[in-house]
Amino acid sequence: MLKVMLLTDGDGRTASLRETLAAAGVRVVAERPAGMDLAETINQLEPDVVLIDADAPARDTLEDVCVASEYSARPVVMFTDDGNRETIRAALKAGVAAYVVGAVPPERIQLLLTVAIERGAVERARRSELADARLRLADRQSIERAKGLLMELRGVSEEQAHRLLRERAMQSQRRLGDVAREVVDMAQWLGGKPGGVA
Repeated sequence: MLKVMLLTDGDGRTASLRETLAAAGVRVVAERPAGMDLAETINQLEPDVVLIDADAPARDTLEDVCVASEYSARPVVMFTDDGNRETIRAALKAGVAAYVVGAVPPERIQLLLTVAIERGAVERARRSELADARLRLADRQSIERAKGLLMELRGVSEEQAHRLLRERAMQSQRRLGDVAREVVDMAQWLGGKPGGVA
């Protein structure tokens, strides 16, 4: 049975939504007003999905969703009567996995929530891949700078500079990029040049 946390933002249709969820076999583990610490509450209750029942999504609610999406793996589904395109765009940009306008029959709820969960998983994987790509790029830049510094200060070749960095990383059991950043930071702290590499 899917577990959901229900947030209310405005008068909404909370009572009818609660009945629809019960008829669909979905368990509401908590019902809260919008405006509390969403990320912390999600971590405490660990629902499968967060449902927001809103007349029209408030800016503060969307900001809470944005913060929660950064720190939680739970997808957010918004039920509302507001079909304004700008509002829909703002909600999706904030991290809402599904934006539902109007009533949903009980037989469609399970599928809708399942799609939201899967979409959330795809989005998390995409964000993770993007973060990994950014880290790899930052590592490459730091390694090039650190090699340039070692070549200049030690009078060694590029290959020897790279070997020195690798040896240091193995000795300290750290990532090569972290060691390279340490070398660059130390050189800058000591008043050295950034290795002549942009």
